[in-house]
Amino acid sequence: MPAKDYAPIDQNWLEEAGSLWTTPWVDKPSERVIVDPIILSHAASLFRKNAGYFYQNPDEAIRMVCHACELYDVTPVGHYLYADYWGQDYGAEIKVQTNSPPGITNRPIKTAEDVDNFEVLETEDLVKGPTLTTHYKALDTCKEEFPHMFAPITQLGGTMEVATNWAAIEDVFMWMITEPEVVDKLCKKAGDHMVNACKATSDRYGANVMITGSVIASGDLMDTEQIKRFSFQPVSRAVRKVLNAGAGPGVYYHLCGNHTDDYQMWKNAPMSPFTIVQIGYDGQNIFPTTKLVEAFGDRCTCFGTVDTKLVDRGTPAQVYEQAKEQVIAGKDSPRGFILGTACECPTNAPPVNVRALVKAAKDHGKYEKF
Repeated sequence: MPAKDYAPIDQNWLEEAGSLWTTPWVDKPSERVIVDPIILSHAASLFRKNAGYFYQNPDEAIRMVCHACELYDVTPVGHYLYADYWGQDYGAEIKVQTNSPPGITNRPIKTAEDVDNFEVLETEDLVKGPTLTTHYKALDTCKEEFPHMFAPITQLGGTMEVATNWAAIEDVFMWMITEPEVVDKLCKKAGDHMVNACKATSDRYGANVMITGSVIASGDLMDTEQIKRFSFQPVSRAVRKVLNAGAGPGVYYHLCGNHTDDYQMWKNAPMSPFTIVQIGYDGQNIFPTTKLVEAFGDRCTCFGTVDTKLVDRGTPAQVYEQAKEQVIAGKDSPRGFILGTACECPTNAPPVNVRALVKAAKDHGKYEKF
């Protein structure tokens, strides 16, 4: 649907929502905690489109996201993250799917020997590639049509996410056991790629936010030493290089999955004054905000979460109760607090559940000490 077919964004709402969003960084008290359910393809479902449509139409996708932000009264930022980041740029083949993000069907690295010969693309080459071409089409639309909702973001993932988009995940995990030095090389190259990608966004838009952290490198798939070696250390090196290269300064550590045994090490990750830490799960349970604030509250903005499975399959009352518990525990965190979901808002989550998440923040997230 072209831009002319959308109703105008309410400017009074936008001003108020913008004030809520910036509270953690400007130290200016506002009414309450802001909510960011990480709306991506869920926005498409509100407009009777599917996930495949969302990822194939980045300009329209960003329009749907911005209007969904207004509908739910959440963080007014035009998120758009291309689903299959960085595989296609290096020769991977993808399959476009109707009801889920594109999936990789053929990866460029087949053998351990391929890792030695694999070359990281320079910044100017990445700019011409499919990932940034798609991503920038969405960001440019946001900048032109929704300038007050524009926040340049570079979706990096972690080194293990990039590595497993270049080589099959089963091969990477086998090498971690039989030839760990091969995975060291792969993750170093993934880190170098992350720096070049962030520089590309910085060159185009100036200050930007890098999303990194760990999804695959969680306690359900790797032990603590493996996470430290193949995720925490190379990701930390990459973030330092990104900041030294003049990109950033926003750093968003998205630690998806179970991080019971490794979350403490991320306290030593490089952080700028504009850093957010989000942790998904503590074992099988949602990561307690009390624990998150205790570990990170004095260094960065804490992103407390509600279980995405609950948002997808639970009742509004269940979502409200978990959100209430998390927001009460986090709203007075010293460097600010955001309430959201453990990962991307499920595509077909019932809208009443997203509304319940926001209602909990409005009912119980009023600032008292901030």
